[in-house]
Amino acid sequence: MLATLVLTSVLLQPQQPRLKVFILAGQSNMEGKGMPAPLAWQVSQPQYQERWKSFIKDSDYAAFTQDYEASVAKDPKNPIYDWSERDDVWIDFHERHGNLSVGYSDRKNAFGPEVTFGQAMGDGYKEPVLLIKTAWGGKAIARGFLPPSERDTEAKWQAIAKNENKTVEEVKQTHGEFYDLMVKEIDDALANIKQNHPAYQGQGYQIKGFVWFQGFNDQFGPGYPDAYLHNMTAFINDVRKKYGDIPFVIGQMGQDADKNGVYPVDKKGDLTAAGKIRRAQAEVAELPQFKGNVVCVRTAPLYDTEADAIYSGPGGWQADVEKWRHFGDDRAYHYLGSPLFFARAGTAFAQAMIRLMK
Repeated sequence: MLATLVLTSVLLQPQQPRLKVFILAGQSNMEGKGMPAPLAWQVSQPQYQERWKSFIKDSDYAAFTQDYEASVAKDPKNPIYDWSERDDVWIDFHERHGNLSVGYSDRKNAFGPEVTFGQAMGDGYKEPVLLIKTAWGGKAIARGFLPPSERDTEAKWQAIAKNENKTVEEVKQTHGEFYDLMVKEIDDALANIKQNHPAYQGQGYQIKGFVWFQGFNDQFGPGYPDAYLHNMTAFINDVRKKYGDIPFVIGQMGQDADKNGVYPVDKKGDLTAAGKIRRAQAEVAELPQFKGNVVCVRTAPLYDTEADAIYSGPGGWQADVEKWRHFGDDRAYHYLGSPLFFARAGTAFAQAMIRLMK
């Protein structure tokens, strides 16, 4: 009788809501090129402060600026940034794990779309959120991220080798290498949630969505731009075979905004490589099998026009380096290193994901 009462008591315990998991993957701009120095200057300027409220510890702009300026005066190579931290949103990025904050990038104190994306998801869920970010610079979907279904037969390997004028052995060493590594990192993160995030209570998890921000390096390989639609379709299908029919957000390439049109063309009026990839990223979301569960988010309208005005203006950024560092700190292919762009992108990706999940 006592055993029955104990069992009944256990069964009647309310089940804890499961951890919500989002996967963020891609190449260098998913790694994160939002640079901290421009952000720090903007925090010191009243007209820009509000945009960084959620990034600053306790939203205390004065304390942030005071600590930053004092640290730079002491040692310019080791600035101190008092970043905010979310203990209800966790992040894994390669071998690094912890509460969501700035700095989960390949560059110290830089950030990508994950910060504002994670903040939006944390605001939307009562239960904890886990972001698994897995990204490497300079990787094409036609090569490093080539999905398994495009390399599952000897005939496909031979076709790749012929297209790239290499041996089958050579292409097997490089094609799909980072897709497989991406999957390994995702699986490792899911298998080690408690180890990486001690606050996890073993309540289980749900993979809620996948965000993909990539495309730049597919401009340069033989036939890569024309194959992007096919490869992106295979990529989504292969990811879903493993992780379920999850919503999929694609961040469309948006370097240089729309200066040469939504789909850039050359002097002859033909689509450039970038134009082909942009178009493919938009078209894949319109395929019948993906209608309503895949969306392409345009990033060109999110471009930082203040940073671009300096970078592209008379004399370029070198004409006034100090002013340039107030808004950007990188090349155009990294969206000028503008922290504003990466904050905007993360918000846009989150908004798109929320719409898909509804």
